[in-house]
Amino acid sequence: MTSFTHSDFPTTHLGVSRVEAAIDSARDIGGQFRGARGLVALLLAGAFSALVVVADQVVSTWADGHLMLAWIGLWAVLFAAVLLFAEASRGWPDSAARVLGKWSRAHAQRREDERTWGFALADARFMSELQVARCRAEQQALEAGEPAPAWPFRNMPTHRPSRGFMG
Repeated sequence: MTSFTHSDFPTTHLGVSRVEAAIDSARDIGGQFRGARGLVALLLAGAFSALVVVADQVVSTWADGHLMLAWIGLWAVLFAAVLLFAEASRGWPDSAARVLGKWSRAHAQRREDERTWGFALADARFMSELQVARCRAEQQALEAGEPAPAWPFRNMPTHRPSRGFMG
């Protein structure tokens, strides 16, 4: 005779679900600083904090009996730093975003070239297609009187690395 049991055991471990929730909340918090403005704000806050610490160290060693004058000097340095960083930070987010975008596009293109070259090393037909396309592009550039286009695979290895002890 067949009998069925219905157990109410949890399907996930409670500790694992807590860790996943913590990672999700940390990812949400980190998402606020993903843009260039968040990164620049974080860098400016760090620079400003370092300046405050240095000014505090200087003032604390210098202010034996002149505590009020030392605090006025410290706050003058802090306000000057705020003014200095406010002017300097106006163009940073846009230029940082441009530089990071350019770098990420170049990095993605490099990864794609490496994948394409790896496939070409594994498949002789695809390698011959790449060589024909290169010759065609060089011929068109020669006919147009332009310099030959750059070959994106010039720094790639010419053979596939061995995978194990005996190849």
